[in-house]
Amino acid sequence: MQGSETGQVHYPMVEFVLDAIARWINKYRNMHGARDELEHCSQEDVMRIARDLGLSVSDLRGLAAKGPGAAETLQKMLLALSVDPQSLPRPTPP
Repeated sequence: MQGSETGQVHYPMVEFVLDAIARWINKYRNMHGARDELEHCSQEDVMRIARDLGLSVSDLRGLAAKGPGAAETLQKMLLALSVDPQSLPRPTPP
């Protein structure tokens, strides 16, 4: 398909697939980046972070592996289920 203004050929399906691949690569990099940040911490620091958050070390590593957008996804899911995220009780740190 020829673009009328620029004279460039556009292939919407190819562009869609390439965008999907680029999103997947970015997600993969973000997931491994968060996990790698914990790898740069000492075991004591990781244990302290987990304790401060009220989590086990394995739970903390699991959350880090989900990437920075995981909390946003949870918010969207709650809203889709007609649950107000603000109405949920917040855990208190130990």
